[in-house]
Amino acid sequence: MATRKRASTQSKLLKRAVKAGRSALREAERRVPPDVRKQLDRTIRDGQKTLHSAIKEVQKRLDRTARQADLDKAMKRLERLSKQVRNLATGSTSSAPAAGPARRKPAARKPAARKPAARKAAPKRAPTRRAAQPAPAPPAPDREPDTSAF
Repeated sequence: MATRKRASTQSKLLKRAVKAGRSALREAERRVPPDVRKQLDRTIRDGQKTLHSAIKEVQKRLDRTARQADLDKAMKRLERLSKQVRNLATGSTSSAPAAGPARRKPAARKPAARKPAARKAAPKRAPTRRAAQPAPAPPAPDREPDTSAF
């Protein structure tokens, strides 16, 4: 197994490489005309602005997608709740999961069907006189309800 070189030798070599790289960069910068350098800087800045705006747009779309998914979840939950309310209103408990197979009740005798009671006619009243009222306003034009908020 080869022995490791001393850290001081490696650090000296690294320092010399960094120094050579920096001097080469300065030399290249001197060779490029200033107007070309300014144009490159401007192009780089414009590219960065474009990139940042694109990133913001993607983030907005992701937020919108997340909100749409949340809205869908809420709508599903509302549908389930309304179904439960309907079941409770009809007296059915089918919204609760059955523990086992449903069993039939033994047949029972049905009571005799009753005829609905006849309604009594309401006594006729004499027409009442009202004070003169202004003519009703014409109806508003029909519009469809705005559902964009949903």
